[in-house]
Amino acid sequence: MGELIKLEVTQAPAFSDTAEMLNTWWKGQKAKPLVKPARIRHIVELALNAGWTLEDCYLALDTTWAFTESAFETALRKQKEEQEDRYGKLGKRILRLRRERKGEKGMQR
Repeated sequence: MGELIKLEVTQAPAFSDTAEMLNTWWKGQKAKPLVKPARIRHIVELALNAGWTLEDCYLALDTTWAFTESAFETALRKQKEEQEDRYGKLGKRILRLRRERKGEKGMQR
Protein backbone atom coordinates (compact mmCIF):
# COMPACT_ATOMS: atom_id res chain seq x y z
CA MET A 1 0.00 0.00 0.00
CA GLY A 2 1.07 3.56 -0.58
CA GLU A 3 1.39 6.37 1.87
CA LEU A 4 -1.56 8.48 2.85
CA ILE A 5 -1.21 11.97 1.43
CA LYS A 6 -2.91 14.78 3.33
CA LEU A 7 -4.38 17.44 1.09
CA GLU A 8 -4.59 20.99 2.28
CA VAL A 9 -8.17 22.22 2.35
CA THR A 10 -8.75 25.92 2.73
CA GLN A 11 -11.70 26.48 4.99
CA ALA A 12 -12.74 29.52 6.92
CA PRO A 13 -12.00 29.03 10.61
CA ALA A 14 -14.86 29.00 13.10
CA PHE A 15 -15.17 32.38 14.77
CA SER A 16 -16.76 33.22 18.09
CA ASP A 17 -17.55 36.87 17.31
CA THR A 18 -17.21 39.65 14.76
CA ALA A 19 -14.13 41.22 16.37
CA GLU A 20 -12.20 37.94 16.29
CA MET A 21 -13.09 37.38 12.63
CA LEU A 22 -12.15 40.91 11.59
CA ASN A 23 -8.88 40.83 13.55
CA THR A 24 -7.92 37.50 11.97
CA TRP A 25 -8.69 38.83 8.50
CA TRP A 26 -6.91 42.16 9.11
CA LYS A 27 -3.73 40.45 10.36
CA GLY A 28 -3.65 38.29 7.23
CA GLN A 29 -3.61 41.27 4.87
CA LYS A 30 -0.21 42.17 3.44
CA ALA A 31 -1.52 45.40 1.95
CA LYS A 32 -4.07 46.98 4.27
CA PRO A 33 -7.25 48.45 2.75
CA LEU A 34 -7.50 52.24 2.52
CA VAL A 35 -11.00 52.09 4.03
CA LYS A 36 -11.26 52.69 7.77
CA PRO A 37 -11.75 49.50 9.82
CA ALA A 38 -14.97 50.96 11.25
CA ARG A 39 -16.44 51.01 7.72
CA ILE A 40 -15.51 47.36 7.17
CA ARG A 41 -17.05 46.42 10.52
CA HIS A 42 -20.24 48.28 9.56
CA ILE A 43 -20.54 46.37 6.27
CA VAL A 44 -19.95 43.02 8.02
CA GLU A 45 -22.54 43.83 10.69
CA LEU A 46 -25.08 44.66 7.99
CA ALA A 47 -24.41 41.28 6.38
CA LEU A 48 -24.74 39.48 9.73
CA ASN A 49 -28.06 41.23 10.39
CA ALA A 50 -29.22 40.11 6.94
CA GLY A 51 -28.60 36.45 7.84
CA TRP A 52 -25.07 35.77 6.54
CA THR A 53 -22.60 33.92 8.78
CA LEU A 54 -19.22 35.09 10.05
CA GLU A 55 -17.57 32.44 7.87
CA ASP A 56 -19.41 33.76 4.79
CA CYS A 57 -18.25 37.29 5.60
CA TYR A 58 -14.65 36.14 6.14
CA LEU A 59 -14.56 34.52 2.70
CA ALA A 60 -16.22 37.54 1.09
CA LEU A 61 -13.65 39.91 2.60
CA ASP A 62 -10.99 38.07 0.58
CA THR A 63 -13.08 38.40 -2.57
CA THR A 64 -13.59 42.18 -2.66
CA TRP A 65 -11.69 45.33 -1.83
CA ALA A 66 -14.68 47.59 -2.46
CA PHE A 67 -16.34 48.01 0.92
CA THR A 68 -19.76 49.25 -0.10
CA GLU A 69 -23.00 47.47 0.68
CA SER A 70 -23.60 46.40 -2.92
CA ALA A 71 -20.02 45.23 -3.58
CA PHE A 72 -19.91 43.21 -0.36
CA GLU A 73 -23.30 41.63 -1.07
CA THR A 74 -22.06 40.68 -4.54
CA ALA A 75 -18.98 39.06 -2.98
CA LEU A 76 -21.15 37.16 -0.48
CA ARG A 77 -23.45 35.86 -3.21
CA LYS A 78 -20.48 34.92 -5.41
CA GLN A 79 -18.97 32.90 -2.55
CA LYS A 80 -22.29 31.08 -1.99
CA GLU A 81 -22.65 30.24 -5.69
CA GLU A 82 -19.08 28.95 -5.90
CA GLN A 83 -19.65 26.74 -2.86
CA GLU A 84 -22.85 25.35 -4.35
CA ASP A 85 -21.20 24.74 -7.74
CA ARG A 86 -18.65 22.43 -6.11
CA TYR A 87 -21.32 19.82 -5.40
CA GLY A 88 -23.09 19.55 -8.77
CA LYS A 89 -26.83 19.23 -9.41
CA LEU A 90 -27.46 16.71 -6.63
CA GLY A 91 -25.52 18.80 -4.14
CA LYS A 92 -27.46 21.92 -5.09
CA ARG A 93 -30.73 20.05 -4.53
CA ILE A 94 -29.57 18.78 -1.13
CA LEU A 95 -28.46 22.28 -0.09
CA ARG A 96 -31.79 23.76 -1.25
CA LEU A 97 -33.76 21.15 0.70
CA ARG A 98 -31.59 21.80 3.74
CA ARG A 99 -32.30 25.53 3.53
CA GLU A 100 -36.02 24.86 3.17
CA ARG A 101 -35.94 22.58 6.21
CA LYS A 102 -34.11 25.25 8.21
CA GLY A 103 -36.77 27.76 7.15
CA GLU A 104 -39.53 25.47 8.40
CA LYS A 105 -37.80 25.04 11.75
CA GLY A 106 -37.39 28.80 12.07
CA MET A 107 -41.11 29.31 11.46
CA GLN A 108 -42.07 26.80 14.15
CA ARG A 109 -40.17 28.65 16.89
